[in-house]
Amino acid sequence: MSKKTLLFQEHLKEGARLIEFGDWLLPLEYTSILKEAKTVRKTCGLFDVSHMGKIEIKGKDAFLFLQKLSCNDLFLLKEGGLQYNLFLNEKGAILDDCIFYYLKEDHFLCIVNASNKEKICRWLKKHSFSGLEIIDQTEEKSFLSLQGPYAHLIIKDILKKEINFYYMNFVEEEIERRKILISRSGYTAEDGFEIYVDNKDVIFIWERILNAGKNYSLCLCGLGSRDILRIEAGHSLYGHEIDEAINPYEAGLSWVVKLKKDFIGKSALVKIKEEGAEKKRIGFVLKERGMVRKNYPIYDEKEEKLIGWATSGTYSPNLDKFIGMGYLKKEYLDISLIKIKIREKFYEANLVKIPFVEVKVMRRYVYV
Repeated sequence: MSKKTLLFQEHLKEGARLIEFGDWLLPLEYTSILKEAKTVRKTCGLFDVSHMGKIEIKGKDAFLFLQKLSCNDLFLLKEGGLQYNLFLNEKGAILDDCIFYYLKEDHFLCIVNASNKEKICRWLKKHSFSGLEIIDQTEEKSFLSLQGPYAHLIIKDILKKEINFYYMNFVEEEIERRKILISRSGYTAEDGFEIYVDNKDVIFIWERILNAGKNYSLCLCGLGSRDILRIEAGHSLYGHEIDEAINPYEAGLSWVVKLKKDFIGKSALVKIKEEGAEKKRIGFVLKERGMVRKNYPIYDEKEEKLIGWATSGTYSPNLDKFIGMGYLKKEYLDISLIKIKIREKFYEANLVKIPFVEVKVMRRYVYV
């Protein structure tokens, strides 16, 4: 039987169309996938992402434990900060991507993909030691994502005070004695916030956001628009752009790899860096209408050589274009035109830099 978030009845009340996603029953859309994706770019959208894996790691030497198990450098992270990171296997391939919240000394929150939560919990416990606690909070805590150019105004209204923290930072607040952890982060390339809250308080917080959002054209959003927005933003999705057959250099995530430190998978990555990645993640825009799906083959311009494959594709309502991502073999990375086989027809596409849209996250203190 599929799991349900604590907001399941709220989704039904709002007319959501629900789908099975992994082990969860979640909203695909409320009104229209395309409308929701456009609204997030113009005003603001609210997502229930409580299905995401939420793991707390705490105890003596938790910092050094995660430093060893991830390839980014936790010494770059301060308390109250977030860090995008990767868990790798011994071959340097990606077990999962994640976000670390540095709560306090030797106490971290780790957000992982829902489909990988069990795998990552097992992996963490395999490498654990006495005195370290690894606590799966996925079904005890809820997680909301508020994204778009008006998100900061809604947060200001519900907190009743100014917002003064940057992208990839968080604060702990109270709303009528209900504690929340709120970070400036997201998956859309827009300024946005994610809220970590006890299950018992999530409906109250949800309703507060909806009430405040009435003044800012807030819409509820499902998985369909979330996928469009993350593709437009050029973000990888586990099982599509990244998995245990892909390493960070191939995925365009070399900036996450800090070879000056020691971590699981480092030796393999040193060798890969020296020899060069066999393939690279690319972005493309089709020249005509055509919906690209995972594993559709990519050919050269003459349709003679199989040179790669697609990982994700969508129609972007914000660009009015059909876009996608995939991988090309390294010897073809200098070409500009590819052909993607959709069923039995070849579709021309131009290679483009990703992200496809402007990134608008709040890296500096700018207040409206």
